[in-house]
Amino acid sequence: MQSTLVRVGRLDRNCDYEGTHFDHESYEQPSPPSTIHPALFSLEDRITHGGQVPSNRTPIEVYTDGSKINDQMGSAFCIIANEAITKTWKAKLSPANIVFQAEMLALKAAIEWANTANEDVNIWSDSESSLQALKSFNVKSKITQEAQMTLLGNARIRLGWVKAHIGIKDNEITEEATTDTSKPSIPKKLPKEPTTTALLRALAI
Repeated sequence: MQSTLVRVGRLDRNCDYEGTHFDHESYEQPSPPSTIHPALFSLEDRITHGGQVPSNRTPIEVYTDGSKINDQMGSAFCIIANEAITKTWKAKLSPANIVFQAEMLALKAAIEWANTANEDVNIWSDSESSLQALKSFNVKSKITQEAQMTLLGNARIRLGWVKAHIGIKDNEITEEATTDTSKPSIPKKLPKEPTTTALLRALAI
């Protein structure tokens, strides 16, 4: 087992173990450290964890969600302007992906959209772990690093955590959009979860 972890996770080589083939390209490899100087990494004050949507809202509010239900993995965000949904974005992932990846993909897509809005935008997520990752300087996830770079380039985008399932209407609408199979989704191909985590799970089966 240890040799399989080393070959696939560290040496980027394919390996067979007890009848199972492990392709190193199927797993998420750690990204190199960020090239941003620590003194310029200033996201702490722009990501809040209050759990509730404040009363002083911006004209545009975005709610994101990522979830897995009945072996279906998806990401979505909804744009709310003047208390009406003006845009819904959806993506379908592989069942081999994990919920954290789905949540982060939704956040990244929402951040990229907000970067083109040319006005103040609040983005809300019920994934506290994803927001904590965005605040971390030492993160090794490529998709998280890309979202961080966009955030650092646009101070008009702010993010916040909201509790799930407490009756926040717009958040619940976004959760429903994530799992609504009647509406088309953009297929998104992401690597499986981080190599070591995925391999340990697979080898334990």
